[in-house]
Amino acid sequence: MCDFSVLYYKLKFLQKIIKFLLLKNLNLMRTFFVFFSLLFTITTFSQTQVDSLLRLCEKSPDIQKTSIYLQLSRITIQDSALSNYYNRKAFQLAVANKQLPEQAKSVYYSAKICFTARDFTNAIRFYEKALPLYRQLNDTLNMTTCYSYIGISNFNMSKSKEAIASYIEGLKLSKNDPDYSAELLANIGLVHDVMDNFGEAISYYRKALKLNQSIRDTGSMAIDYDYLGISYSRLKMPDSSLVNYHKALYLFKKIGKNERYAVSLSNVAWVFQNYPDSLNKAINYFNMAWKKFQEIGWLHYEADIQHGIASALCKQGKYEEAVLLYKKSLQLAHQYKRELLLKKQIYQGLSEVYQKKGDYKKALDNHILFSQYNDSIIEKQKLEQIANLEKQYETEKKEIEIIRLNAQHELTNIQLSKNKQLKQLGFVTAALLLVLVIYMVMKYFEKLKSNELLEEKNRLIAQSEQELRLLNASKNKFFSIIAHDLKNPFHNVMGYSYLLSKDYNHFTEDERRKFAMDINQSTTNIFRLLQNLLDWSRSQTGRLTYTPGHIEFKLVLNKALSVLSPLAQQKNITIKSTYKENMQIFADPLMIETVLRNLINNSIKFTPENGSIEISAVQIDKEVKICVRDTGIGITEDDIQNLFRIDSKVKRKGTNEEDGSGLGLILCKEFVDKNNGKIWAERNQDEGTSFLFTVPVIPSLN
Repeated sequence: MCDFSVLYYKLKFLQKIIKFLLLKNLNLMRTFFVFFSLLFTITTFSQTQVDSLLRLCEKSPDIQKTSIYLQLSRITIQDSALSNYYNRKAFQLAVANKQLPEQAKSVYYSAKICFTARDFTNAIRFYEKALPLYRQLNDTLNMTTCYSYIGISNFNMSKSKEAIASYIEGLKLSKNDPDYSAELLANIGLVHDVMDNFGEAISYYRKALKLNQSIRDTGSMAIDYDYLGISYSRLKMPDSSLVNYHKALYLFKKIGKNERYAVSLSNVAWVFQNYPDSLNKAINYFNMAWKKFQEIGWLHYEADIQHGIASALCKQGKYEEAVLLYKKSLQLAHQYKRELLLKKQIYQGLSEVYQKKGDYKKALDNHILFSQYNDSIIEKQKLEQIANLEKQYETEKKEIEIIRLNAQHELTNIQLSKNKQLKQLGFVTAALLLVLVIYMVMKYFEKLKSNELLEEKNRLIAQSEQELRLLNASKNKFFSIIAHDLKNPFHNVMGYSYLLSKDYNHFTEDERRKFAMDINQSTTNIFRLLQNLLDWSRSQTGRLTYTPGHIEFKLVLNKALSVLSPLAQQKNITIKSTYKENMQIFADPLMIETVLRNLINNSIKFTPENGSIEISAVQIDKEVKICVRDTGIGITEDDIQNLFRIDSKVKRKGTNEEDGSGLGLILCKEFVDKNNGKIWAERNQDEGTSFLFTVPVIPSLN
């Protein structure tokens, strides 16, 4: 087995030798000679191990080859293709030789390969496959490890609740292992920190700290104190934050963790910025942190340090010095290709300092750049979410392809078996002719049955592909709504609220009232869109319960109108309703109310001021036909054909430039279908549009 500690110490030795040669100002050619000699030794070390194991594998029996291939997979894990190749060999041998521990280890390595390649979706899939194998072996340690990595993978995919659930499963198994339990508790704290649940985060960090204190793990104690300092700082409790940071600093210095020591110094500096009389202390701590960063060679952190000092100078009123340092920090951030978040914070700081100087043009220019970087961060997060969904879709698609190929393989085997038997039967004597005829008949029926099975499998595959296409269309629709329809009203709210917060007294009362009305309209639109998204999401995931019953149409209509009448009054639109008193329908009241609310809201949106809307309900045989007719701007025949489709792109502005996502009509169709009815739209002869749907009067036999 490869001893990686040897490789580690060779790397550390190389680092010390190079540092010594450079500090002593030795001949440059001699320095490079030593460097490349040592580097050659290290880079050939791993390949030598691979060659040695391959030679050993050739001489070993199959039962020992499994272990050798697993070692090869582990050694070559940075090359995912090669590592997977060795791992598949190991798994095949483990299955053939019924080696359950090796099977579990092989599946675990498959997860590790995906995790190393940041393919977290497939990493989770393999870790979950490894769990039942380790459960059969009663191997709680590796089960805990699997749950831990499932949690880390979910955390990297921004699935916080799933991450916490996995960590808790790991905690249940690690009760007798304080070291592992402390690590899992700290990880749960980190997830709560990201979710802004700082109180919960602090609680878990303290539990982790208590366990690490019991086993005297100084390094982990220092990290726990550091995490506590961060959480208290974000909780706006600077005194508690400083107490924990100083404990972390003491321990990091004691054990020689210079990287964490430098970062903690920087964190303390940011905490001191909460005290107006401690701004000089903040600058001193930033300078101490930068000195330590220089010692360990982390020069890219200069951008963070200059940003922090600039922030302190701005609070001291030294605006010119602050501007210079902000610009230097920005230059360094670009030079070292730092993350978008730091650049966003620098532009935000520049905007604030220019505003305090009274240079409002530059303040606005930098605020625009801050907003653009903020949008870029949000867009990057969305793209990562979409990439994860696409990766999941590709995985499911591959599994379907495997099923199809297996079916084809089975058919090929059947066909080959049949041909072989037919050749043998060709040499049978005439005395066995009757047996041959009987056999042919039996094979004929067997072939019919095989063809029927194949047709059924092909039908299921085609159905699965269609469902995947619909799922993909639903995904695109969902992200389109989030990316476009939510973005504009949010920008309106952010823009108007920013203007009011910054220059409230510069606006007249009428202007402020108009801003307030626009904010109210935008938030109302956001609420309605989110309500439809929630209903649609619950419907898509099967969490929306269908509970039909005999209900009075009048009550359902009045509930819908109570919400929408104020909207109609704003545009001076008259709403009339015509139906038989005490008219009964058999349907789910919440679904029908949602349908009426969406249809009436659409009519209000596309009807100009002083228009009218007429709602009628007429019983025809065993169903009631409900019509929402308006005098609005109407719709083309082509658009009518695509109104109720998830993949359609019909999207129009209302008469007052109201946005429409098209999701409401899709939701209407789903709810009407669930209630055994039909929905359609018609163009009126004079003007406007009519939306009609039916619901049963009595329960349907279906």
